[in-house]
Amino acid sequence: MNNAQLICLLDAISTTRIGIIGDFCLDAYWFIDEAMSEISVETNRATQPVRQQQYSLGGAGNVAANLAAMGINSIRIFGVIGPDPFGAEMVRIMLAQGMDTHNLLVQQEGWHTHTYAKPYLNELELNRVDFGNYNQLDTATADRLIDRLIAGISDIDIMIINQQVPSGIHTDYLKAKLRAVIGQFPEKKFIVDSRHYNDYYAGSIRKMNDTEAVRLCGMVRTPDEPVPYSEVVTAAHALFDRYGKPLFITRGSKGSMVIDQNGISDIPGLMIVSQVDTVGAGDSYLAGAASALAAGYDPRTAAYLGSLVAGVTVQKLFQTGTANRDEILAIGKDPD
Repeated sequence: MNNAQLICLLDAISTTRIGIIGDFCLDAYWFIDEAMSEISVETNRATQPVRQQQYSLGGAGNVAANLAAMGINSIRIFGVIGPDPFGAEMVRIMLAQGMDTHNLLVQQEGWHTHTYAKPYLNELELNRVDFGNYNQLDTATADRLIDRLIAGISDIDIMIINQQVPSGIHTDYLKAKLRAVIGQFPEKKFIVDSRHYNDYYAGSIRKMNDTEAVRLCGMVRTPDEPVPYSEVVTAAHALFDRYGKPLFITRGSKGSMVIDQNGISDIPGLMIVSQVDTVGAGDSYLAGAASALAAGYDPRTAAYLGSLVAGVTVQKLFQTGTANRDEILAIGKDPD
């Protein structure tokens, strides 16, 4: 794809309307500076003073943040937060980025905003502090969320379904309701990226990594174990036969693969020589691919855009980064 074609693609996605239903999380970065540490009177232990703190959207929120940075016209959020300061911070960030949060519901009891607090000391990440691991979604909240989705789906070009955590919104009850919605609107595009339920949402496009793909075909691989190309191809064909919908398979530094009715297309990886942070790269890829599909482009073009977006964000350290239009154009001019 040349520069003029990439400009046309970015112009096209800027007019799209994209919805996201899933596990919205907040990443909290706390940078500790021990220069002002003191001994606590209460515990007789040294305190850990935070010199700087910053917050960014994670999980489904990182997908939304990437869409916002790319200039998507309308981003509608469908999710659940708790009545806590982290939820308020999440909403503040979303509104500042132009997202529609009217369908981000607050469950008053049994739910804490999924937050991952990451203390850093001299660029070393210390033990993470997690919030939301014991969440339980009420059926009443699930019903409200699905009703909101059905009411707004006619104004959405593509719906992204994100599943990030075991204690998120994807209970058996909500999954059944959501799968029924997919069946109710067969003309609508749905794309699923799920850590645990990629095999579940019939009628949707899938995005997954190579390890997840071969596992779904009965081949056991650990997360850090390289997956041979031949096995990815075998899995791609088997899963396309199973789902009957386009499938995106990311392969880390090796690029990605997409399969549809026209067969398999390989998207080469980008050669990045700088230090990288791959946290959130899959979300960035998903945002790029989904936005191109929403604009009516074919899966191969969608995969190419996804690769460019991820190529930008992996070079941003200590953050779940995003890629704006200028950054995508810059990496697109010389994608080695």
